Amino acid sequence: MSQISNAKEQVKTGWILASISITLTASILFWYFGNPDSFVEKRIGYTPDVFSNMMVWLFTFFIIVGYVAYTAYAVPFVKENLFRFSWLKVLGIWVAITTGIMEEIVFRQMLMDWMMSLELTVVWQIIGSAVAFGLAHGTWVLLRGELKIALPVILSTTVLGGLLAILYIVSGRSTFAPIIAHVLINVAIEPWLMLSAVSGKWDKSK
Repeated sequence: MSQISNAKEQVKTGWILASISITLTASILFWYFGNPDSFVEKRIGYTPDVFSNMMVWLFTFFIIVGYVAYTAYAVPFVKENLFRFSWLKVLGIWVAITTGIMEEIVFRQMLMDWMMSLELTVVWQIIGSAVAFGLAHGTWVLLRGELKIALPVILSTTVLGGLLAILYIVSGRSTFAPIIAHVLINVAIEPWLMLSAVSGKWDKSK
């Protein structure tokens, strides 16, 4: 790996990613083995006709490409390492899968369906999901205490959360397409986004 990060920063990032992945993997497995069929169909959202609506998948593609491109532009550190493979990347893929699954279940299915049970409109469900998602993702910026970039992070992830919430709605309240979008975005930008937070090297010049 290049000199843009040192071994201590990489190891710290690795521990963070591994801790997140282990915790979420345990939660996913607990959920799955409790009722495998229900988990796959109701939580993951996989059904035989899940690929039948091409507009859903075009929108999914737009979200993936758009957010990865934005992140690469906004965080040059991510762009510089986008195609780099290392042991950290393996952990990044693991955390991408686990966070993609759990966050879509929590922020889209559970939260939005709960708001629906309160008879809130779809618009408010989308707004609530987006804001909660953005605020939750602003917390990792505090790893470096760099409050000046907290707002851009919260705003960008709020937008992403809103897009994924819309995708959840147009998918017929299925989490499958949002999970795919979320996982592939994270596969592309992690572990470099987390490493940039740990190291403070948001761009190469730092």
